[in-house]
Amino acid sequence: MGRWVAIITLALLAAAAGFFAGYARWGKQAAQVEQVEQRLEATHSEVTTLHDQKQDLEQRLQEVTKEQERLAQENEILRKQQTTEQLVTGKGGELPALPPK
Repeated sequence: MGRWVAIITLALLAAAAGFFAGYARWGKQAAQVEQVEQRLEATHSEVTTLHDQKQDLEQRLQEVTKEQERLAQENEILRKQQTTEQLVTGKGGELPALPPK
């Protein structure tokens, strides 16, 4: 019976020694992996936020571009109306400059 107690005790001591040796060898690396995973998660969150902001800015740019095109068309119509009115009334003069495209 004493022999089995000694064997079990030695086996538990060997297991504990193996655990502490493994922790001493790989424990620090495991802690670093957790830190890297946290940074990766934070970076992913930032990327998602930036992607959403980029889409919002692209949408606003499209709206501004459409508004500029609409205003350019309206300006061209008004310029033509003014030119036609000047020709009809005989109050000629210089034609207005074309808007930049």
